[in-house]
Amino acid sequence: MEVTNENNKKVLKQLTDPKKVWELFLALCEIPRASGNMKGIREALLGHAKKLNFEAKTDEVGNVLIKIPASKGKEKKPSVCLQGHMDMVATKDENIEFDFATDPITTKIDGEWLTAEGTTLGADNGIGIALGLALLEEDFKHGPLELLFTVDEETTMEGAFKVDQNGFINSKYMINIDSEEDGTICFGSAGGFERNLRLPLNEIEKIPEGMKRVDLYLHELLGGHTGVQIHENRANAIKWVSRLLLGVENIDYLLASFTGGHAKNAIPSSAKASFLVPEESVNDFKESINATHKHIMKEFEVVETKGVILEVTDSEEDAEKVYDRKTTLKFFQFLLAIPHGVIRMSPDVEGLVESSQSVSIAKIVDEVLDVLIFARSSSLSQMQLLKEKIRAIARLSGAEYVEPEGSDFPPWQPQLRNNLLLDIMKKSYTQVYKKEPHCYAIHAGLECSIIQSFYQGMTPLSIGPTIINPHTTQESLQISTVNTSYEALKKTLELIAK
Repeated sequence: MEVTNENNKKVLKQLTDPKKVWELFLALCEIPRASGNMKGIREALLGHAKKLNFEAKTDEVGNVLIKIPASKGKEKKPSVCLQGHMDMVATKDENIEFDFATDPITTKIDGEWLTAEGTTLGADNGIGIALGLALLEEDFKHGPLELLFTVDEETTMEGAFKVDQNGFINSKYMINIDSEEDGTICFGSAGGFERNLRLPLNEIEKIPEGMKRVDLYLHELLGGHTGVQIHENRANAIKWVSRLLLGVENIDYLLASFTGGHAKNAIPSSAKASFLVPEESVNDFKESINATHKHIMKEFEVVETKGVILEVTDSEEDAEKVYDRKTTLKFFQFLLAIPHGVIRMSPDVEGLVESSQSVSIAKIVDEVLDVLIFARSSSLSQMQLLKEKIRAIARLSGAEYVEPEGSDFPPWQPQLRNNLLLDIMKKSYTQVYKKEPHCYAIHAGLECSIIQSFYQGMTPLSIGPTIINPHTTQESLQISTVNTSYEALKKTLELIAK
């Protein structure tokens, strides 16, 4: 794999150690790999392994496994599987033209950070892939190694759920390289599930006369990861717009269209809606919207630092569909009533979110409001409680409760006693960072929790360099932490092989 984009070539010249890791990562930035589009990245990985004369294979779902033979004399040492995912969240700023199916990610250096021009960077999890691939050309003492790169982690986790369970992986240990805080070791993660609530809408057959179309567009919210940033109280665009509309009194506006959010694991950063408003009430409608907007802005002025933009504009276009007044009110009441945010903090681990829920996507599909809810918990009983609460909302509102096939994944329960891998990694991190590492559990889903359930006896841990604002156009990778993460990874593999 090579860097061909001229801009990325200039960036590569400015980056130092580990040069091979940076070269691989910037090459990955030029390969389209949004979730669901894995062909190009899969072929690139297989081709790279073949070029360097390493054994590589795929399973039925499209996961890639590359085998690295042990150093001479280390053949009987425990095998280690280094694991990451091939896909990335595809998010772009509204004001740029970009096609994730064809265009390369354009990177830039901003102080101590590597980021992208108006899009997600894809360091989640491209940097994990690059750290693993760099070992193919690294000269150091190690036991048998496997590199496992899975498909569609950011959407369905299909790669983890459907990984070949018949000896595809042959490792005692798994090091997931999908964590986002350098110098730390993750030993547990939340489980999760998604559910859809589908609320029927009543369409008006004949559009009333004397109505004017008004379009509303809320954007430039921070958004963020529905797991690791859910506790930061970032605003949800779907909730924000619902509050704006329910704040309008004594005006019989009608809903014409709505869409908000773009990914199940991203806090909605934008939402669009259109309405029919009585012509004589258009100015009052706008004034009410703007007044409520100012109040909400005040609530989030410390958090929403990107610069929230609300556009409320007249439109000369006809509304394709319009929904009656009762449906319009119920629509926004329903969206507002579904809980979003932290549900419960862990009673055992200080500062850890135990359970949360995100109202991630809301859109109208065939006269139905379809809401995707993504919930997480490190407690199986609390996960069940969250499901029952969502089901109760469905019953009370008359919405259909839909359970997508294969959407549930289990929590990864920490194993702190008799964990040799954790002991070795603590030692290696202490040597590299000159201090004891912080060990923690995370409120996010990691694939090793699923894979571990299929490969009983495998011990997983998760590490990675520092990434901030994943799943947003502010996603940034801290440059200096890539080298320390790489050195700590190599030191861990050396100690395992001793």
